[in-house]
Amino acid sequence: RRARRGRPRPAGSMTEALRPAAPVADARAAPLVKSVAESLAVEDPHPGRAPPGPSAPSALLFVAVAVCCISPVLLGFTLCFTSPVQGTMTLPGSEAVPHNLAVMDKAEFSTFASLLNIGAVVGAFAGAVVSDLVGRKKALALTSVPHIVSWVAIFVLAQPMTLTAARLLGGFAIGMGSSITPCYIGEVAPMQMRGALGAANHLCITGGVLLVNVLGMYVTVVHHGGVSYCNWRQLALCGLAMDVALLSILAMPESPKWLAQRGDAAGARAALAHLRAGDCTAEQDALVFATAGKLVSPDSSFGDMGSLWDYKRSLAIAIGIFFFQQMSGVNAFTMYTNAICRQAGVQNDSAATIAVAILQVVFTGISCVIMDRHGRRTLLGMGSLMMCAAHFGLSAYYHVGGALPPWFALLSLGMFIVGFSLAVGPIPWLLMGEIFPTAVLGTASSIGTAVNWGTSFFVTLTFEGLQDALGRDVVFFCYGLVCFGCFVFVRSALPETRNRTVNEVLSDLHGGGGRSPKLSIVHA
Repeated sequence: RRARRGRPRPAGSMTEALRPAAPVADARAAPLVKSVAESLAVEDPHPGRAPPGPSAPSALLFVAVAVCCISPVLLGFTLCFTSPVQGTMTLPGSEAVPHNLAVMDKAEFSTFASLLNIGAVVGAFAGAVVSDLVGRKKALALTSVPHIVSWVAIFVLAQPMTLTAARLLGGFAIGMGSSITPCYIGEVAPMQMRGALGAANHLCITGGVLLVNVLGMYVTVVHHGGVSYCNWRQLALCGLAMDVALLSILAMPESPKWLAQRGDAAGARAALAHLRAGDCTAEQDALVFATAGKLVSPDSSFGDMGSLWDYKRSLAIAIGIFFFQQMSGVNAFTMYTNAICRQAGVQNDSAATIAVAILQVVFTGISCVIMDRHGRRTLLGMGSLMMCAAHFGLSAYYHVGGALPPWFALLSLGMFIVGFSLAVGPIPWLLMGEIFPTAVLGTASSIGTAVNWGTSFFVTLTFEGLQDALGRDVVFFCYGLVCFGCFVFVRSALPETRNRTVNEVLSDLHGGGGRSPKLSIVHA
């Protein structure tokens, strides 16, 4: 019996027959699997050791995030480009305006302003394809190309149709950027700073809104016949300069997670070393080990929807939170800012617009500070309830006519701005990098961004008609109900993500991380 123990079992034994067969890899995939396995050293480098603590950020990390955030500044700048230029572009009697600045009527200007959203929806999906194929930083740099063409066209053209086409191209560019920026920031940020750096995305959007209004109202102006006009052609050159500056992202490190997911372990380690201060070996090993079984072929892009469907709950949260962000009525409040301020005694529309933009920047800046101190669910719940109360207050103000003092409407406006800027504005963007793994983050981010822009377009398109049909009081009351729905959605569907790894969040959402995507090999 002892002698038999040492002998190898015959190949055809009953034990071998009952043993499960090992999976046979596709012959075409064998070379890629072998090279990936050799390059990644997939064995856990520190078996049994607790996960590494957070590494300290390097100075280059903040520079990289700052350069990346030129893209959301451009988003806010482009989105609100129409705010200071409308009065000049649509003035009747173009002979009274210098340099051929009055070029369209109000109907043409409405199309010029609104088609930006359509371009952004298309750009959001293009952003996923490009960022998954060439990397996050190269994709961000590529967004400058259509945007530069758009600004040059706005500077030199005069026909409403061609200007609208240029605006559509600009929308495509910011749609791409708005889907790529959260991916890059979420993938380079250390866990303990993910909230603050993620909220910087929305902070820069509000900064772009403030910048375009200040430049358009007080800097790029021409005086003619004793009247000041916005020289929107010069304003377009300011946008052009920022797009040129965005090209400097090419000098920054690539996303380490994207590199690791593509099988470039050496590149991922080098990029992470540049983005962290001191020894980050443990974090490098953990990154490479975590992505070793979830590799993506360099040829894969938007077509791998099968992996995304493994994260259905994450996708539902992303779609829901972006839907509620725009259906909260933020565009309606923006449209009525000047009217509310005038009723409260503020007659200077320009001053009111600048004041509101400053308020948004201040409270979004506060959100960057408190984002990693308080939970995402807590802030989103508080913000949605504040916006709900603001809508109900404004509904009551319009319902009773002059029975309530004007400051009541101003208070409602301020409450909405605070709630949106602290939570509902910035948090959906940073959540994208916290509820999806890198393998599907580009695709998921593009879907969430497309929902955001599509819903924004729907609200802008329908608000005036709903107001005429139902009245302002009913419309704002309905928006209040939507905000309360956002509160219920957050409390019932969203897990807390603060100070937790993506795998821990996925474990809550999908029971052990869902069906982790297998090695995905896509051939051209």
